[in-house]
Amino acid sequence: MADVRAVVVKVGGSLLGWEGLRDRLSRWLATIESRGENPVLIAGGGPVVDALRQLDAAHGLGEEASHRLALRGMDATARVLAALVARSRVVEILGELPDVWAEGDRPILAPRRFLEEIDERAADPLPLSWATTSDSIAARVAAHVGARLVLLKSGPTAARTRGEAAAAGYVDPVFPTACAGLSRVEAVDLRDPRWPATRLD
Repeated sequence: MADVRAVVVKVGGSLLGWEGLRDRLSRWLATIESRGENPVLIAGGGPVVDALRQLDAAHGLGEEASHRLALRGMDATARVLAALVARSRVVEILGELPDVWAEGDRPILAPRRFLEEIDERAADPLPLSWATTSDSIAARVAAHVGARLVLLKSGPTAARTRGEAAAAGYVDPVFPTACAGLSRVEAVDLRDPRWPATRLD
């Protein structure tokens, strides 16, 4: 997909319950599409995965089992996001992206199959633990398709590097490693109508 101007857009799970998400995200997507970029959206786990964290804390489900359940939770939130985004379509296979873009639609990736069928077979798979969140998953997808990465968040960050962002808890601890090789990573405070963006080097 080197000839496609792809941008992986991770929509933070904390935004899913925000009533302003539909309008604000629609306008933000229109802005990047006007520049000729093709978005691939990935929804964070939000309250679905938060519930799984509580169940793990209560019952000791184990990190790997919880991680796999969380991936299914992200597949569910992908479908929630699809209900909010016009001209969107949930995809499970990255090879479908060019066709979705060609038809004028916006792909929303349900990431479980990518993680299980591609990433886990890589030389450096993401850890199967709570340390790996949707931020790192989105980074790994962006690296795989040769895209830039934008993290849509519920607030700003003072961090200027990926390591600083991880140390501050703005992204997960795995993130700096997950996005190794990505030349451009940005964090955007979507709740701010000015959409301030911070580049993370």
